[in-house]
Amino acid sequence: MDKLCLRSYIKTCWLLGVVSYRTVAHWIHRFSSGRESLEDDSRNGRPIAIITQQNIDAVKDLVQDGPHISIDYIADILDISHGSVYTILKEHLKLKKISSRWVPRKLTPAQQQRRVEICIGNLHKFESGAWELGDMVTGDESWFYHRKIKPKQESKAWVARGQSPPTEVRRQQFEEKMMFVIFFMTTGPLLIHQLPSGTSINAIYYRDECLKSLVQKLHRKRPSSTTNGIKLHHDNARPHMNDIVFNYLQEEKINVMAHPPYSPDLASSDFWLFSCLKRSLDTYPDATSLAKAIAKELNSIHIQGYQKTFQKWIERMKLCIEHRGDYFEHLL
Repeated sequence: MDKLCLRSYIKTCWLLGVVSYRTVAHWIHRFSSGRESLEDDSRNGRPIAIITQQNIDAVKDLVQDGPHISIDYIADILDISHGSVYTILKEHLKLKKISSRWVPRKLTPAQQQRRVEICIGNLHKFESGAWELGDMVTGDESWFYHRKIKPKQESKAWVARGQSPPTEVRRQQFEEKMMFVIFFMTTGPLLIHQLPSGTSINAIYYRDECLKSLVQKLHRKRPSSTTNGIKLHHDNARPHMNDIVFNYLQEEKINVMAHPPYSPDLASSDFWLFSCLKRSLDTYPDATSLAKAIAKELNSIHIQGYQKTFQKWIERMKLCIEHRGDYFEHLL
């Protein structure tokens, strides 16, 4: 059957409603593979194995052309079972289907390159022995709400047929919340600072109320070495990068570790501590009880938890380099 006749045949069948779109797509796939008939080949004896290299390659091509394609659609196109497609995807192609991921922003090539450069520089200092993880102090600020919102999965409940499901009030725009600044190192939390309600962080506040308190804590914790050798890691928020802050840290002989912009995946507070805390916290009636709960949770984390997150931070810098500065959290 030549191409013109085939096209006419398919079009006629389609208009008559005889076959589905998937069937037509299946025909196209088979004819593009060199077949000249719509009839199945005759088969003798036991059926041949479905999971062949040809089918594996065909599934791979379909997925590459359309990453959102369904297993049922692939099965219809290739005329093999749902289970065979699933086996090919999972066991032979080592694929898994995940939702689209949220990222802080679309990184430019220059931003990706900057991430790589900073990670290479930081790793070199650790690997050469110039820096040690035990001298690292990292921290950031974050909002904590008085009322905990349960994840959707935890909010599910059994109800009788015809009964209305329970409701869960979502986060309100002006719901009560408090900002905390938290610094920690491999040995545990160093500073837990609660901002007064209605106060915002600027460079002067960050220096006077946060960093000076942090330095006092370091003097008490390390009476012999104090701030000597300390490396501070915080992100590129405007108050952190102000000359007022920079000059104060120089006076205290605290080195600031470089951090690339738009990189919460390379900040221990963001990729571990804050999410860990917020999962553990409950609902609290006032700021005092919330602050006590945060302090209790931070001090209940075993020292190995803090040590492990710094090791993960090193691993994340290596992943950033391997992926040429692109976000990599979907691979973890």
